[in-house]
Amino acid sequence: MLFALLLAQTATPLELTCVGGGAANKVDTETVYGAENSGNSAWPTMHERRREAFRDRVAIRIAGEQGRIRLPQAMLPAGGDGWFKLGDLKLSERTLTAATAVDLMNRPKVRIDRATGAIRISGAAGSYDGVCQGGLTS
Repeated sequence: MLFALLLAQTATPLELTCVGGGAANKVDTETVYGAENSGNSAWPTMHERRREAFRDRVAIRIAGEQGRIRLPQAMLPAGGDGWFKLGDLKLSERTLTAATAVDLMNRPKVRIDRATGAIRISGAAGSYDGVCQGGLTS
């Protein structure tokens, strides 16, 4: 497939756009008031974890051994433009793999199948599956 040939020539900048969706891990926090008949009271905080489905695009730029990724907005902390440096960029005959550091607790792994363009991103903030298309830039 053309996608496999494009990734083989990473010395020329490569730009991919991926379309897909996933599930983001979210935490809801709520403070409630509680009182006893004896007069004691408290304001405990409750945390509830949930998975939130989303659809979004992912963008990837690779030039030589350097790469950047724009992660889905639902998988990011508040603020920022969503672009992160790709580390551990490895290219094999079948896959392109990398990791990125969003913060200390969120270091998503990225895997792209070179033959099909299928992308998978998984980390503490959730997961994403999609299909990438793109080409070489000048």
